[in-house]
Amino acid sequence: MPPYMMYHTHSFAGPIMMIGLWVIQLLLVFLIYRDAKEQKMLAPVWTILGILPFFGYLTDLLYLIIREIRAPRAIVNPPASL
Repeated sequence: MPPYMMYHTHSFAGPIMMIGLWVIQLLLVFLIYRDAKEQKMLAPVWTILGILPFFGYLTDLLYLIIREIRAPRAIVNPPASL
């Protein structure tokens, strides 16, 4: 057996990190969906774009930028606690 293969161990860091990033992305997509629905934006479109594997985090950043740039919608029925 070649010397470089003698001490090879299987690392689970890669799959665990991938699953962790995927869970974080799903949480972000859920939060963006709720906010987009509240802001009267196209919530299903932002959800689909956010779930895409490569473009998910880029979509999250784009959503935050667009959300801050666009004019805020007036709240029709403000909550009584305000």
